[in-house]
Amino acid sequence: MTVQGVVDPRGVFTDVCIGYPGSMPDDKVLEESALFKRASRGDLKNVWLVGNSGLPLMDWVLVPYTHQNLTWTQHNFNEKIRDIQTVSKEAFARLKGRWSCLQKRTEVKLQDLPAVLGACCVLHNICEMRNEEMGPELKVDLFDDEMMPENSLRSAGAIQARDHIAHNLLHHAGLAGTSSL
Repeated sequence: MTVQGVVDPRGVFTDVCIGYPGSMPDDKVLEESALFKRASRGDLKNVWLVGNSGLPLMDWVLVPYTHQNLTWTQHNFNEKIRDIQTVSKEAFARLKGRWSCLQKRTEVKLQDLPAVLGACCVLHNICEMRNEEMGPELKVDLFDDEMMPENSLRSAGAIQARDHIAHNLLHHAGLAGTSSL
């Protein structure tokens, strides 16, 4: 079962979508989420979420550049995206490490599993907000099976916005260059 989540810089879940099969692609889970519906209504003004390459580039979702021969600007942008994604991946690893029921098959009935997963997310948030330490023995490695979305672009304006953000990130870091990698 899929848990798709948004985390803040501290690793606290601010939005979760739970209940879709693990075989469902990330972009399809997002399309079914309450978050997507809020964004479609225009409720996410001046907000950018960072997604993996399994999500399409949209007016409110930034994803890495995926083509070859990236410019320095695009490469730098992808590095910043990876840094942000690390916060999310580490939050999911702590979630899974804290609650061992998320690491194996469970005896919970399928219809009850979303409630159990949601409860684990709430308990995770409490631990994160209280700065509860996790012992190294609880650390787990995550397997991320990103699948490229069928339609990796949902908005032409999102391309320009991402390019502008990438340029500003590089310009403000003092790393300007035009070479390709």
